[in-house]
Amino acid sequence: MLQRKSFFALAKALEGLPILGVLEGTPAARAGVRYGDVLLSVNGVRTRTITDYVEAKNLRADGMNIVVFRSGTERIEELSYDVHAQPLDPAALLAELATLRVAADADDGFDGGDPDGGEPAS
Repeated sequence: MLQRKSFFALAKALEGLPILGVLEGTPAARAGVRYGDVLLSVNGVRTRTITDYVEAKNLRADGMNIVVFRSGTERIEELSYDVHAQPLDPAALLAELATLRVAADADDGFDGGDPDGGEPAS
């Protein structure tokens, strides 16, 4: 499994969005999307930012065509929604993601508790 820092660097280099996981039973999970994939495009639109993703997702109500990068290759997947999804509000999604990010940063434990990234004090 890719380390978090390396994974984010890869996503940035590919100009895509890192997939940090999918919920079981969702269209993404059924299509085989998983942690470590990098989302490159949705419905033919590059997804460099969350806003790009939301706008591209809203182009179709029945599902989406995605391109993900995994293990050196690009995969094309078709995701079909069980029920027609409501269009997402980009601002509301960004606000929710920011809230989740703040909560995750508070308890992620990735840096050993030292804000400077050094070794924890003894």
